[in-house]
Amino acid sequence: MQMIAGFWKACSIYNAARLDIADRLAEGPQTAEQLAAATGTLTPFLSRLLRALASVGVFSCDDAGAYSLTPVGNTLRSNVPGSMKAMAIAQMGDHFPAWGSLMHSLKTGGIAFDHVAGMPVWKYYETHPEDGANFAKAMSGLTEAAVAHIVLAYDFSQYSTIVDVGGGNGALLSGILGAARSSHGLVYDEAYLQDQAETNLEHQGLLSRCLFKGGSFFDSIPEGGDLYVMKMILHDWNDDQCRQILGNARQAMASDSKLLIIESVIPEGNEPHPGKFMDLNMMAMTGGRERTEKEWRELAAECGLSITRVIPTHHPLFSMIEVARS
Repeated sequence: MQMIAGFWKACSIYNAARLDIADRLAEGPQTAEQLAAATGTLTPFLSRLLRALASVGVFSCDDAGAYSLTPVGNTLRSNVPGSMKAMAIAQMGDHFPAWGSLMHSLKTGGIAFDHVAGMPVWKYYETHPEDGANFAKAMSGLTEAAVAHIVLAYDFSQYSTIVDVGGGNGALLSGILGAARSSHGLVYDEAYLQDQAETNLEHQGLLSRCLFKGGSFFDSIPEGGDLYVMKMILHDWNDDQCRQILGNARQAMASDSKLLIIESVIPEGNEPHPGKFMDLNMMAMTGGRERTEKEWRELAAECGLSITRVIPTHHPLFSMIEVARS
């Protein structure tokens, strides 16, 4: 029953995120009455939401009826590193209808999101800028939560120039350059992300070591990188589209360049792994997929690339797949 009704918790977290409950509790403990007054909700109904979330450790409630943040609830604040607030809003906002139509994908091989929204998700975010901005924040939060594990598991300092392909607002490359203090970087992504990326890089004090270049990785990838990084890029696309992206990466790479693919590597067998459900999310949202190590090796080989090693991290969603030209 708890597995079947798992969306109850997700919907409860979504509504708390939309009401900025964690941001309000960051100021100190508050009662349901105080929170209801601040959020324009009804006390008897909001108190039931808070009680349920306190029962699963998102908030805590003392004997006087005042609610406080827990470490889990703290991740729903807006401006903490690795914030999951935007992710909660995205998953139960624009993602949820696609999951409700997963049968479309199962029976037709089509993309459930496209079926529901009448357009691909990337076009949806372009035409719904508020949702698009929230999704960008969700991805940044996930990156911030993972980057510490990534930089601990790989020596980025050996590379002079690091190109983050599809690097968004530069959150990942900021973390990498923070660890590799002699390296320089380039964020490569769609031109509309330039202002976001440069603002973030300036805030991190990295504009002197990192630039932004606009473009599409389906068209080309800039040359001159010693290391190319792709984090959660290839899982958005089917095999044919991945071959196009990887072919462009191979063309950009020098003979001694490396490519670091940061993605889930799905284990064989029945072992629990979050990537197995992320795979269904990609089925529903983009038509992409997560892959096993065998599938990654086959895909790389088809593009004239070879996997030199697969490096696990302590973040359960991410492994690092180091690739060289064959």
